[in-house]
Order: sequence, then structure tokens, then C-alpha cells
Amino acid sequence: MKCPACKSESVRRSRRRPADGAFRATFFKAYRCRECQNRFWKIANAPLVGAIAAASVLATFVLGIAAGVLLGGPAPGIQATTAELSSSAASAGGGAGDSPAPPGGDSALFSAAEEGDAKAQYQLGVAYLRGEGTTSDLALAYKWIEKSALQGYVEAQFALGQMHQVGRGALQSFPLAFKWYEKAAQQDHAEAQYRIGLMHRTGQGIPTDKSKAYVWFLIAAAQGHERARDSRDNLRPALTPEQLQEAQQLAQAWRPVVAKQ
Repeated sequence: MKCPACKSESVRRSRRRPADGAFRATFFKAYRCRECQNRFWKIANAPLVGAIAAASVLATFVLGIAAGVLLGGPAPGIQATTAELSSSAASAGGGAGDSPAPPGGDSALFSAAEEGDAKAQYQLGVAYLRGEGTTSDLALAYKWIEKSALQGYVEAQFALGQMHQVGRGALQSFPLAFKWYEKAAQQDHAEAQYRIGLMHRTGQGIPTDKSKAYVWFLIAAAQGHERARDSRDNLRPALTPEQLQEAQQLAQAWRPVVAKQ
């Protein structure tokens, strides 16, 4: 069995949850991917579910005929109801949650993301992350945001850093958080510059280096970042005059790479 999100074969059974509902608890089994932490469902008794769906369709069809005989025409909504039940039966046979609908039904956004548009990939990932117009799916959120970040989209790089730093939708990893923050910071993302300044100052994921922290606080503060300005001022007494002078020179010489918007 493979994870539908990342295609990894490292899959284990997942414990049932109260929110899963009686239908899923009865007819499906829950699994979780060890690699991307995606939780998904597979049908546990396909013949039974198919039989129930087929019986429902048949019963609706028979009732429709009866209504037609008694009322002189097809029962209102009979065709739509039958189509919906048939669709449900097909979905049950294919597994639950394998192909989530585009957020808000925005097929244009989904198509653009699949065609490689970095901004669309980021927006799609954020929609899945926040559950905007769709069910929240952290595995899909990470998938699309990572695709965008790998293309150099600065907001996606920052978002990926956040996901790794707090462990939401990704395994918590301070070195990976720093890696993606730094990529965004190099594209002049002020909040990312402030974040890596903090990580240098505290030694979170990297060795402590107050001089480098001061450099990044200077760079972010120059963009008007207030917390970076406060952190810069608070850190200043911990550095020697020589360290302060070198940091000022490094900050003045620093130039961002061209950001991909």
C-alpha cells in the first residue's frame, strides 16, 4: 500500500477517532504515512459497500417507477438522486480521501498549480493548510508549498520554514526551518531575516552566533521590521565595538537576490 500524498510505502494503521463517524468506522480502515504524516482511508469491505450502494440505487429506481405509475410521471428528483448514489458507490470502491476536490471548486487554480505555476502552487498549499474552501489537509499543503518553494517562490520558502519550525504539516526540524528561512531571507523577506536572526541568537538548529544575529537584525530593521529593531538594540550591549563595526559593514555590503513573486 502506498500513501496517496507522497507515494511512500511506509504506511501504518491509524487509531480510530470519534470524529471519524460511524460510517467510516464501519466500512473503512484508517492509515497514516510515516514519511509525510498524511492520514487516509481505504475501504475495508468493498463487496459489502458496493452491495449496499447498489441496493440503494435499485430501491430508489423501484420507488421512482412506482411514483411514476401512481402520479403519471417520474418522481421529482429521482434522476439526480440515482446519480448521486451511483457516484457514492464509485467513490466507495476507489477509497476515501485519495482525490480531494480543489479548494472552493477553483479548478483554474488547481490546473495552474499542476502546470507548474509557483504562485498557484503556494496559494493551493495555503488553502489546504488553512482549510479554506476545502477540508484541511496538511500533507497536501506541504506537497504544494514545497513544490512552490523549490521553484524559488519566496512566500512558499518562508511558509515551509514555519511548518518545519512548529512541526505543523511537517516533522519539526530546526535545521530545515533555518534552511528555508535563509532562502527567503536572501530574497529580502524581512520576517525571514528576523527569524534567522533569532535562530542565530538562541542557537536553535544552528550554533549560537550573536554577531550573525546582529547582522540579520540590522538588515530586517532597515526594512522597518520593528521586532528586528528591538532585538538589534537589545543585543548591542552583548557585542564588542569590533564586532559591532564588522556587523555594520556586513549589513551594508549585503545585497538580496532577485525575489520570485
